[in-house]
Amino acid sequence: MNWKGVVVALVAISLHTVVPAKEVAKIIIGSAPGAGMDSVTRAISDVLGEQMDRTFIVENRPGASSNIAAEHVAKAAPDGKTVLITYNAHPAAKSLFPDLPFDTVKSFRAVGMIASTPYILVARPDLPGKDLKDMIELAKKDKRTVTFGSAGLGTPQHLMLERLKKQTGVDVSMVHYKSSSQAQSDVIGGHVDFTLSTVAFAAPQVKAGRLKALAVTSKDRMADFPDTPTIAESGYDGFITDGWYAMLLPANTPQNVVDAYNTALNTVLAQPSIKKRFAGMGLTPRPGTAESLEKQIRIDEKLWAGVIRELDIKPQ
Repeated sequence: MNWKGVVVALVAISLHTVVPAKEVAKIIIGSAPGAGMDSVTRAISDVLGEQMDRTFIVENRPGASSNIAAEHVAKAAPDGKTVLITYNAHPAAKSLFPDLPFDTVKSFRAVGMIASTPYILVARPDLPGKDLKDMIELAKKDKRTVTFGSAGLGTPQHLMLERLKKQTGVDVSMVHYKSSSQAQSDVIGGHVDFTLSTVAFAAPQVKAGRLKALAVTSKDRMADFPDTPTIAESGYDGFITDGWYAMLLPANTPQNVVDAYNTALNTVLAQPSIKKRFAGMGLTPRPGTAESLEKQIRIDEKLWAGVIRELDIKPQ
């Protein structure tokens, strides 16, 4: 008997029992089409649908630092038909926006981590300075303000640059966008000086000469950018090394539904086709338990709360 086939069949029956088959479900994301989170979501949505025998519709609800999307899912029925895919900005929202009509932890059930990715600082090609350290030194020498395009108030991109601004004393003017894709487009267009993007999203533009790489947030230099120093090499600390993407469901979603989604998600992330696609996007699959994701969210919530207090960042 093919026991492996029997196990797969039993898992499929379990998934279909707790999440009714042939139904339509929505995956809500707080980014614009084409941004990193959008690309990650669309990379897995069809395969996830095949695992759960249902159709997933990806719905973009950008704005308000992804809080519009999060609020929609927090208020949705806990029936498994509305899913949130978010990223490491989510844990910061509670500290920066205390009056939000939802709680970043209590209003959701963690399903699982999807992937992680390093960030890369990129600038318009004619911005003075060959790398981050050089750019900062020249800006300070010339007493020049540099403009930074963030993916939104309170996002890791924004908070990390606020910390850099404090460490270096360089005059940085923050320009907040609804998404990282909009921020990067304005850097390419010459409207702002630099931004912090995911490697997958920025790499094609760097290779085409429309952007230049200043630094990467990873611990070591990246194979695709061997001449680009890390932020730590540049002499600055206090930066997280990876961004992450994860899946959440509304609070009060039954445990068996959470388990079904976690099983399906981990099965998707183990597939060679997804691993290959993620590799091409600069992503590392991060299968795991719902409990490990919830722990990571609580750790990051504490981290960003400390940064927000330290820098006295207020909603604008």
